[in-house]
Amino acid sequence: MRDHLIAIVDDDDSVRVALTSLARSAGLRARAYASADAFLAEDLSPFDCVVSDIQMPKLSGFDLLQAVRSRRAELPVILITAYPDERIQQRAISGGARFFLEKPCDPNLLVTRLAEAMKADDP
Repeated sequence: MRDHLIAIVDDDDSVRVALTSLARSAGLRARAYASADAFLAEDLSPFDCVVSDIQMPKLSGFDLLQAVRSRRAELPVILITAYPDERIQQRAISGGARFFLEKPCDPNLLVTRLAEAMKADDP
């Protein structure tokens, strides 16, 4: 997974820092964003995967997912939330999220899901 670039999008500073540190400890490059707006202002082409919270002010993780699908459909998105329920999970997966995880995320599971999401896109 080395040299892959991951976007971490979460409005909670402590979660954003923890997820970024986890990605880096797994050998990934990571860029952190405090909002979906900030991430979507970027060129998406360098990214290999996005990990985004669902509940954020202004644009939600669902809004981010829809924008990514319209701009770069093949980019894997993993959505995470502290408020999981079956309807939210179904909406995430049917909207095109590669995986749906509950906060707090098990670090090993998140690293596994990142690897699986990026492997599925490798030629």
